[in-house]
Amino acid sequence: MKQDKCYIAYLDFIRYALRNEAAPLNSSVRIDWYDFLQYCNRQGIVGIVFDGLQRANLKINQNLLYQWISYSEMIRQQNYVVNHRVSKIVSFFADKGYRSCILKGQANGLMYPKPEVRTPGDIDIWVEGRTEEIIKFVLSVAPSAEYSLHHIKMPVLKDVSVEVHYRPANLQRRKYDIKLQQYVALLADEQFSHKEMLDGIEIGTLTDEFNAVYQILHMYGHFFSTRNSFKQFIDYYYLLKKGISPEAKDDCLRVFKELHLTKYVSGIMWIMKEVLGLEDQSLIGEVSEKEGRLILNESLFYGTCSKVVARSMYDQTMANARILSNYPEEVLISPLYLLWHQWWKLKMKWKLK
Repeated sequence: MKQDKCYIAYLDFIRYALRNEAAPLNSSVRIDWYDFLQYCNRQGIVGIVFDGLQRANLKINQNLLYQWISYSEMIRQQNYVVNHRVSKIVSFFADKGYRSCILKGQANGLMYPKPEVRTPGDIDIWVEGRTEEIIKFVLSVAPSAEYSLHHIKMPVLKDVSVEVHYRPANLQRRKYDIKLQQYVALLADEQFSHKEMLDGIEIGTLTDEFNAVYQILHMYGHFFSTRNSFKQFIDYYYLLKKGISPEAKDDCLRVFKELHLTKYVSGIMWIMKEVLGLEDQSLIGEVSEKEGRLILNESLFYGTCSKVVARSMYDQTMANARILSNYPEEVLISPLYLLWHQWWKLKMKWKLK
């Protein structure tokens, strides 16, 4: 019960940090600020919450405050570095004749009121071209690169990991993945043609409508592997807060229905509204408290060694047993998908030879 109250206070302050409110909620007095700092670090939201902490003007231990400041300054410096690395990677592929598009990461940061507070991660770049063609090209540049069904890791930078996508996303169930890839192919040219400025450099970014679908797919995949982080939730919060047209929302709902994602989306919408405080007019589709609480409860412990879904097939299957009744098909097919994925990589290795 004490732990539940602790997390309620954490969620209250996270919501406050996202909204332009006059003062933090009374629950902030129940916060263990040292533990909250570690929690925000695991969730990838230190800079966002510290921005709210500065606005709240609360009195906390000075040494602890210096830690918050140190973390936040490190995030600002990392963003500066990653922004420059993004421009370098985009220019590299452009020089080789490839169109590209940045997925999530620094592209999502552009939606934030203060992009410098978002914790940066890997560089995920979607490159136009056939799967085998992209894999061969990356291997010619980085022979030690490791590939999977939708991306290949390109170890060419010392300070930032680069993942080159030939598919922006995929689904484990074949019949829905076929529909997804058809949807991607239909809108791919529009994505590669859509440009935004990042620190004075033009980069390809997803359109808001496509991004609204893509980020759900990204979170959905993580939900059955490592669970969802609040960083992912907040990325989606800022995307929806930008405002998506009613027509685009209808298109998104149609895609969600075709890809069998409606239930998961309704849970995410509950988190957007009840946990993060997003206005009703910005939501897409219906809100489900039941699904939302399930996703939230699984995500509260993101980043802790005892709660994160482990990497092996056995551990992932055992952890997913908790959500079997809600998502039986996804959970049951996961072990088979992992085996098929290994077969696909062996087949690709043979093709490349």
